[in-house]
Amino acid sequence: MDQDIWQNILDKLEENINPQSFKTWFSDTRLVDMNDKELMIRVSTQFSANYLNQNYKEILSEISYSLYGRKYDIQFITQPRHNHNYNSDYPEIKSNRVTSNVQLNERYTFDEFVVGKNNNFAYSAAKAVAESPGYTYNPLFIYGESGMGKTHLMQAIGNFVLKEGRNSSIYYITSEAFTNAMIDGIRSNKMPEFREKFRKVDLLLMDDIHFLSRKEGTQEEFFHTFNALFDNKKQIVLTSDRPPKDIPDLEKRLVTRFESGLLCDLKNPDFETRVAILRKKAEPESVILADEIINFIADNITSSVRALEGSLIRILAFSSYNKINPEQIDVSMAEDILSDMISEKTYSITLDAITQEVCKYYQITPAQILEKTRKPQVAFPRQVAMYLANYLIPQLSLKEIAEYYNRKDHTTVIHAKKMIENQFREKEDFRIQLEMMIKNLQK
Repeated sequence: MDQDIWQNILDKLEENINPQSFKTWFSDTRLVDMNDKELMIRVSTQFSANYLNQNYKEILSEISYSLYGRKYDIQFITQPRHNHNYNSDYPEIKSNRVTSNVQLNERYTFDEFVVGKNNNFAYSAAKAVAESPGYTYNPLFIYGESGMGKTHLMQAIGNFVLKEGRNSSIYYITSEAFTNAMIDGIRSNKMPEFREKFRKVDLLLMDDIHFLSRKEGTQEEFFHTFNALFDNKKQIVLTSDRPPKDIPDLEKRLVTRFESGLLCDLKNPDFETRVAILRKKAEPESVILADEIINFIADNITSSVRALEGSLIRILAFSSYNKINPEQIDVSMAEDILSDMISEKTYSITLDAITQEVCKYYQITPAQILEKTRKPQVAFPRQVAMYLANYLIPQLSLKEIAEYYNRKDHTTVIHAKKMIENQFREKEDFRIQLEMMIKNLQK
């Protein structure tokens, strides 16, 4: 059977790549045509087709050779060739007028979003959702700390659909505004109208979903709204400052639904990405800053994308007020202008420093903390160290932390983070101890 050929190739590929990557890019692929030299594989969006053609053709050809002694040329397409008839799961999208609550910031587009290692996966997923809302990743859940670009990516999806002119209704709202609208609906006895407004949209963009925490009535209402949209294949995009399971007092049934789609996190941008962001933000203002100034800002303002934008605005305001050309600003002036922002710069903390501090506190040696033993007197300090590494060095991946502490994989770091957070919430004396270690590391 032709489909068996592609399935066998997929089974082999799954053994060799990250499970999340496999699920993201290959779960909806289907062989639609083949000959002696080619396999034509249908995917849901042109974006996915381009990405797969650029990044996976070679490895898939090698797998086909290992299985069948023939290097098939794998072609990813969105429509079958040669007019083969088959039933597509993806509806034809006709150009039409788009309705929206018109709360989208027109500057938040994919073109204006600077892509780096810290956000490439989230960007790719958001672009795929925009090209095929309701059929690719639903819901799409984007999370990360404040100022990392979650709202930008979310609204970029809405603006993309808006520009494409698809027959869609778009609604952007924060969870706090959703709660207030519900309260107004109850107060004015207009709940049917409230439900109609949110359950009939084609694309619901809800920002800051973590504010549903401890709001039982709103969670109940949103649960039914979510189900109504999902069951009708309407796209849901959510943002939060943390993953669903870490939102306090969020009903388990909501956590389950949020995790049923695709979770994407946005991390702190690295130096190169910060430089690219600064240059991108300076373009609309036609402002030219010396390379050394750009590099100085990127090296010292590391907390978020929003902080980078703020530093640039601060420098432009200074140059305007003092009637000097931005090109005339030197490093000394920039340091003075941004002094209070730089003072909040994340301290240069290393894994070695964290290990030394934790070992000193718990009176064990660095060699012991790296052992594979599960003895509590070593295992618990190691969990503390992994938690602090994740908290104080956000640019490190969970895998990198796990490898440093000689752990099998990133799941041990996730478990440690959960354990320490529980201890932090429940035990005041431990909270004091942890805060003391953090202060010592930041000195």
